[in-house]
Amino acid sequence: MSQIVVGTAGHIDHGKTSLVKAITGTNTDSLNEEKIRGMTIDLGFAYLNKTITIIDVPGHEKFIRNMTAGAAGIHYGLVVVAADDGVMPQTKEHLDILTLLGVKIGWVAITKIDIVDDSDWIDLVEIDIQDCLKERGFKSLSIRRINNINSYGIDLLKKDIISINHKITKSTSNKFRMNVDRVFSKTGFGTVVTGTVVNGFAKIGQELEISPSGLKSKIRGLQSHGGIAKIVKQGDRAAINFANLKSFKLNRGDVVSSKGTVHNSKIIIANIIMIKSTDWRIRNKQRLRFHFGTAEILGRVVLDSSKILQKGEQINLIIKLESSVSVAMDDYFIIRSYSPMETIAGGVILSPNPIYSWKKLYKICSQIPIDPSHRFKFLVNYHWRRPKSFKEWNDLFFNSKINIESLKKLYGILESENGILYSKDNKEKAKKEILNYINECYINNPYRKVLTPDSIKSKLSWSEAWFKEIIIDLINNKLIINAPGGYTLYNYEIDISKKDLIAIDKLEKILKNAKMEPIFINELIKITGHRPKHLSDLLHILITNKKIEFLGNEIYMHKNNLNHLIDELKLYFSNNGTIGISDFKSLFILTRKTAIPLLEYLDKYEYTKRNGNFRIQGKALE
Repeated sequence: MSQIVVGTAGHIDHGKTSLVKAITGTNTDSLNEEKIRGMTIDLGFAYLNKTITIIDVPGHEKFIRNMTAGAAGIHYGLVVVAADDGVMPQTKEHLDILTLLGVKIGWVAITKIDIVDDSDWIDLVEIDIQDCLKERGFKSLSIRRINNINSYGIDLLKKDIISINHKITKSTSNKFRMNVDRVFSKTGFGTVVTGTVVNGFAKIGQELEISPSGLKSKIRGLQSHGGIAKIVKQGDRAAINFANLKSFKLNRGDVVSSKGTVHNSKIIIANIIMIKSTDWRIRNKQRLRFHFGTAEILGRVVLDSSKILQKGEQINLIIKLESSVSVAMDDYFIIRSYSPMETIAGGVILSPNPIYSWKKLYKICSQIPIDPSHRFKFLVNYHWRRPKSFKEWNDLFFNSKINIESLKKLYGILESENGILYSKDNKEKAKKEILNYINECYINNPYRKVLTPDSIKSKLSWSEAWFKEIIIDLINNKLIINAPGGYTLYNYEIDISKKDLIAIDKLEKILKNAKMEPIFINELIKITGHRPKHLSDLLHILITNKKIEFLGNEIYMHKNNLNHLIDELKLYFSNNGTIGISDFKSLFILTRKTAIPLLEYLDKYEYTKRNGNFRIQGKALE
């Protein structure tokens, strides 16, 4: 059964802790008692029943630290307002934080009605509360007047909470993640960390990763909701006992997760919304406090230099942090002013670890949608040159309440045999880009019919999987064909002038007459008088027609001569086990300058195999 987490909110001394004790019977201020008990995790937490946990926030700063664990950790708010004070500044700030974290529904308790004799005053306080809630978009399921002295209203409030018909929409990923809110050591056990499980599940014996340090350790023991557990899952309060890990290596704000679930980042793309009641404004490169999970990190926002964010405004922006953070897409966070500290905005992470140039970063930041479903479609199309696999998209959106399989069908996204996702338009765009590039190459180099795979991939900067997918499609549709050394357009023929035909014939004769001696391109330039570019084109035609062979290192050899050399080499190995460089030179009357690159060519294609300073017969000669 899904766990329901209720977070209290309200001004100091409005009776939050007393109310939680009255409802649950637990005093959440018992820190010393908890330390005596050891591994239990009840500080600030009380359990109404097996499925409902109440997070008590007795103080202002503690609220910030505990509540920013994210909307996945808190489902409902319990707003507490004292009848004698009414709505106070901290009431508003706590409500702002709840709603910024996506918690927009809950209950209201008007406490201390026993010290207010005027019922009309309490009516006015209730009206004021309703206006405050409405202004922030918080829906009240009930408003109860409470007297903690005689327990008036307690049973009704408790019944309201217990009877809630709650269906939690949660991540379908099994990847475990928990924000650490406390670290301590227990004699005989070792290091213990506590927190609310944000995603997935973990069990005893499982190895987890601690970010941002990158440390790894196996789970030695687990507790959840005050008792020993074999497994903890999303929504649970959990204590994890790690094996062979010192407590001083961990800190509040760390993230414990399945290996590879989150990655460290100092740059984040986010959508933020300013609180409507704040007097603060945010300028470009302003230093701020960011609360991600249980971590507080200093950083700056990157805005258009002329832009100043005002109260109530919402915008996509880039955040540059001063230290690394491990967060996930669609995590909520809080922004507070640097000094004096005041909650001024909140946001949601749209891209947790964007690896782009700054030019692309600005562009994607302005375009990326807030809605996760639309964002998935946008990113699939944006990354059409290097599309991700189904698994990669699932991993990226593991924290989001979306189903990639369903979105594939909704948006008509296709999946290749090797698992990458793409749209039909993306594929057509990719095919067009390859064909345009090949045609452009033919315009610039009309005698180069065959383009190597490496030259195409280098120009297009595509992923290997995507390149193969598009090439296969182009071949199947008879738009390009396989050719020795690469690919060529279907039915493309080189139109060679009579002058160049004569030049090609002369060039072939030069290489043929060289016998076993390969020729460097610089020598051919001197002999023929051709410009380097023109000569290179003529040589390429001879290679395409399988008349000559490029040996590497700017040397060429006639194909007939090379085949004759290979036959002679095979005959040599029939009577000899090895051949050295000097023997190779003598056998084919070569200089060291040409013998070495020729031997390297023979090694590459396994005609020979190097063994120290000698060569032995390779597989191709067998």
